[in-house]
Amino acid sequence: MLKFLRKKTKFIVWTVIVAFISWGGYAVSLQLEDSSRAAGKIFGREISFREFQLAQRAAEIFSPSPKPDEEPLAPAEIEARSWQFIMLSREARRNGVEVTDDEVRQEILGLFPQGGGGALTGERYVLWVRGSFREEPRDFENQLREHLRIRKLVEGVREKFKENQDEELKSWLSGLYARSKLRVYETQRGR
Repeated sequence: MLKFLRKKTKFIVWTVIVAFISWGGYAVSLQLEDSSRAAGKIFGREISFREFQLAQRAAEIFSPSPKPDEEPLAPAEIEARSWQFIMLSREARRNGVEVTDDEVRQEILGLFPQGGGGALTGERYVLWVRGSFREEPRDFENQLREHLRIRKLVEGVREKFKENQDEELKSWLSGLYARSKLRVYETQRGR
């Protein structure tokens, strides 16, 4: 057996190399497929899994359940709100809605529970964000900024319509959904 392996070493090595190259090529081709590199598509642009996960956390934080005492939002509802968050965020950016750092700071101060005694220091802020929202401060601030951007966009749309604001807002949202051409990839639904 060893004599055979010594004689065929070159053939065995090349077979192993070809097998590894084939396996690597297959793995790379899977990564390049639409469904494996993105969660979905909005406005013709792909949404990465990271962006979707951040939107999902933002939807969980800033879209509380209508009946918080009873039960939390269903996973399908959170997913729908996550896609809506991304869609409205993209639309707000397209319309040039800006949120300043000062506005984010003011909102954070409004959210921070003042009953803990003392001012909001950097260390207390980090502990509060990690403890309350299970987020890193940078991610939380970015999610809050997008939430404020969306809120400004919706308030601007409401101001355009003096009468029947709710009906006009629903109509505007329906048009936005149609324009966004939302496409959720199947691998995302299995998560």
